[in-house]
Amino acid sequence: MDWFYIGSLALASMLTLQLSDRRHWVIGHLGIVAVVGLLIAAYRAFSAQADPLWQLLIVGLKILAYGLLPLVTLIVAISFVRYSYRLIRKEGWHFHYSLLAIVGILLIGMLTLAALNFSSWQDERLWQLLGLAFLLTAFFVFSFLAYLVVCVTTRLGWRHQLDAIIVLGAGLMPDGRPTRSLSYRLKAAAKLYHRQRTKYHQRLVIVVSGGQGADEVVAESTAMRRYLMAIGVPRDAILEENQSTTTRENLIFSHRLLVQRQPLYRAVFVTNGYHVLRANIFARQLHLNLTGIGARTPFYYLPFAMFREYLALIVMYRWTNFIAVIVLTGLYGWLLVR
Repeated sequence: MDWFYIGSLALASMLTLQLSDRRHWVIGHLGIVAVVGLLIAAYRAFSAQADPLWQLLIVGLKILAYGLLPLVTLIVAISFVRYSYRLIRKEGWHFHYSLLAIVGILLIGMLTLAALNFSSWQDERLWQLLGLAFLLTAFFVFSFLAYLVVCVTTRLGWRHQLDAIIVLGAGLMPDGRPTRSLSYRLKAAAKLYHRQRTKYHQRLVIVVSGGQGADEVVAESTAMRRYLMAIGVPRDAILEENQSTTTRENLIFSHRLLVQRQPLYRAVFVTNGYHVLRANIFARQLHLNLTGIGARTPFYYLPFAMFREYLALIVMYRWTNFIAVIVLTGLYGWLLVR
């Protein structure tokens, strides 16, 4: 297998998509394949010419890596459980706050079974089942890393003049004030608004998008408008879209509002960094010429937010992931019976 060719092809495909339309999750997958392929190619080229001392060092590093992998997995699993516990203590009980803990417990269970089977049971069928479990875990880790890569690449190379900035809603506090995550979105939008005004000296608008939930005292758009005015954005530069209840509706209704004012508008939407990819995918599916800009997320909330967003992406592409799991399981079974 020519890893240099695979890595180069993946890198070229990634750059092509990044430059043409960055709103694809596959960009992250291609990026990881490119890095892994080129690193393996470089390793093979180096190890084939290395002297015996370097060969010994490479073997030692391999052994160290294989030994550390279970330990790192265990540390990550325990961190998941601890993080869920602290988040529930801070925010109160919600089932979705326990999802990371469930994943951590499953990983600990897999490692425990592997250790017991290695030390005592030596059950071949259990090894086979554990092998499949670790293979599928590696697949979902790979797709999660691809999500992280796209969270970075979607921010690269964006610079142009705008007619509008759309801020996606994100819930309110019980007293009607924006949540901390939403306040970061609004601050990022205000900063971008002032930067555009300073650079291009042209009028632009901020569309605040969000309806009123059953547990909210005002519409999200109203709270967002008040917040923007309090941090220095003029009232006449703010448009309210107060009907949407989902990200898709945020984009659709904001687009309708803007196209009435200017059919060929240039706009971006602002959301938290972890949410940009999925919102970008919605915009691409809706054939809207919109891309996202990521705002900060409260640090304590970030691991949970990214994991929940990843699960939402898995659900969005559920059939693709289901087919991938079936294919991997079939290949694994085929290799076992060969």
